[in-house]
Amino acid sequence: MTYGSNCYKFKSDTRKSWTSARHDCVADGADLVSITSAEENQFVTSPTGISMWMGGHDSITEGGWEWTDGSPFRFIHWNAGNPDDYYGEDCLSMLINNGYWNDDNCGYKRGYVCKRRGEK
Repeated sequence: MTYGSNCYKFKSDTRKSWTSARHDCVADGADLVSITSAEENQFVTSPTGISMWMGGHDSITEGGWEWTDGSPFRFIHWNAGNPDDYYGEDCLSMLINNGYWNDDNCGYKRGYVCKRRGEK
């Protein structure tokens, strides 16, 4: 699916850890999705219906969230009480149906969204 100049691949039928999901996206010439606007967040929320991995992580510096594709981490859409680093959660997922974000256990197996940036 395309949105703006970017191409997105929704892997809602596949469950992988965050690291395995990212590896799959990179192998396709993409990366886990970065969200840079409310509109893009809504676009990514709509078709999934399950919790999905995104490319955000704070594994380098706790609380220092960044996108794997290098996009600026300016737009945020945290669910109430998040990020809470519950038992060392360092990876970012989007919650079922509502589009809010959750810091999550990187080893959980979830669906994921890949994003390949196009030319602007």
